[in-house]
Amino acid sequence: MKLKGRPLLLLLLLWILVVPTGIVYLLYTQPILTVNWLWVGLSFLLGFLSIYYPIIYNRKPIVLFVWFTLPIFLVYGLTIELIITQLIIACAVFARYKTGDVLYRLLYNSLAYFVLSVSSAVAFFMTGAGIGELTFSILVVGVFVYQIVYSVLYDWIFKLYGVLTNRMRLDSVKETLLHYFRMVIAVPLALSLYFILIHYGVIGYVLVGIPFFFMTLVLRINRQTDDLNAYIQAAGKIGQQLAKMTTEESTIEEFMTKTTALFEADYVYLFDHYDGWLEPTHFYVKGRKVATPHVHLAKGEGIAGKVLSDKKSFLYTRRDQWIQQTITPVPDDIESLLCVPFIRHQEIVGVLVMGSKKKDAFKEFHLNVLDLLSSYFIVSVEKARYIELAEQESNRCALTGLYNYRFLEQRLEQEMDLLNRGILEHLAVVMLDIDHFKKVNDAYGHESGNLILKQFANLLQNKCPEKAIVARYGGEEFVYILPEFSMDAALEFAEELRSEIQQTNMQIENDLSCLLNEEEIQITASIGVSAAPEDTDEAMTLLRNADRALYIGAKQAGRNRVGGYVK
Repeated sequence: MKLKGRPLLLLLLLWILVVPTGIVYLLYTQPILTVNWLWVGLSFLLGFLSIYYPIIYNRKPIVLFVWFTLPIFLVYGLTIELIITQLIIACAVFARYKTGDVLYRLLYNSLAYFVLSVSSAVAFFMTGAGIGELTFSILVVGVFVYQIVYSVLYDWIFKLYGVLTNRMRLDSVKETLLHYFRMVIAVPLALSLYFILIHYGVIGYVLVGIPFFFMTLVLRINRQTDDLNAYIQAAGKIGQQLAKMTTEESTIEEFMTKTTALFEADYVYLFDHYDGWLEPTHFYVKGRKVATPHVHLAKGEGIAGKVLSDKKSFLYTRRDQWIQQTITPVPDDIESLLCVPFIRHQEIVGVLVMGSKKKDAFKEFHLNVLDLLSSYFIVSVEKARYIELAEQESNRCALTGLYNYRFLEQRLEQEMDLLNRGILEHLAVVMLDIDHFKKVNDAYGHESGNLILKQFANLLQNKCPEKAIVARYGGEEFVYILPEFSMDAALEFAEELRSEIQQTNMQIENDLSCLLNEEEIQITASIGVSAAPEDTDEAMTLLRNADRALYIGAKQAGRNRVGGYVK
């Protein structure tokens, strides 16, 4: 969050009135007397390191630095504890200056921890406990009250911080209980360190403080390793799913949805590389495909263009690191970005840009996981393209691109089986034949005839209903297979199709004239319709019935009409 103008000025004034004024007042009323500065220095160092290297649970930091400052409070009082806490907070903010607005975070955290220190100390003294207290029962009660007040205020103050920064997130019951539990852990640790310091001196840091810090560091490293292993296992499973895909589009959809879920991304852009420039081909928001922005990015233009020119990945933890590099509109709520190139044979074939509404949403090891996923993706897309090409060559007509008779026959048998098993209620076949097509070939040449067949096939494909198919039966004959179409519905569809064909001009090149010239001609088609289970329960009989309806009910009746099969 960036605070500017009046809100920042108000926060600064409040901080001046509370923190420096409060510290000066405490120095005057509770001056620092004899202090073991080695203890104070070690508490400051371990407290700072606890903030800088927190334990990570469920992608949230667990900070327990209070148990290093609490013993100092118990030994020397509020003034020195308050000063140490403020120094720890200031150092921690400046050490992570790249993760947000430094001044705002410094003022807010300083003010928050001042309130925490003073309120908890007041609660401690109200129990009757005092500084240097050695009566165990009194001390335990005082410290527990201190920590309860500290925990509750901490929870509410940083919920307020979430509201102010628009990063409010409702914790589950489990997370809320964990928050209070981890705070209560500090009580026995702080008491142990306090008693060892009182009786044995600095050895307390060697026996308790330093080992605890290294234990948290090991837990942190172990957690990161576990996270990496979990991501790699998830990437492997996604790779296995991608390998099962048989079409390019299904492979891309599987990759985009599963990758979005794995990294908890809000936005994912997939760019294809075309001879020096990038074009977005797929755009997903919260795992759902949406309209793709129409932009073209050259090398070095925008974030994706930078990936293309530099041929390397980029990770941005907050918006102000990358927003100046963009040249196209981006959603206002994107903070973190993860950007990787897709490389095949040492050449970039595409770029993936992943965005999150959260700051620090992505980690360095995510780049390695995404590189692994990109390798799976590239191989799977290539395999899917080969499968589609092989299918097209074996099941498609080379001239028109429609399915061929071989595929038509197989598909009709499958649909009829579904009908006979009760999965479908209706099944219809519509057969079309271009009227007087031989005259077209004789008048304009076979090349013009082929052009008409291509245009006619495109028209039929564009009119093909969902879940239906259209195929070239042979010559100038074409067939629709229409699942869940009754005879009446199929006749209505056929009549609309006949009218559309009659009103559509076909572009030809008259290759029989002396000069090659373009012309427009009109064609018509005769159509036959049959349906199951009314007419038959056999696939090939259904096809023959449509053929019979075409010639008897349409062609013999004058052409350019629709005929339905009649038993």
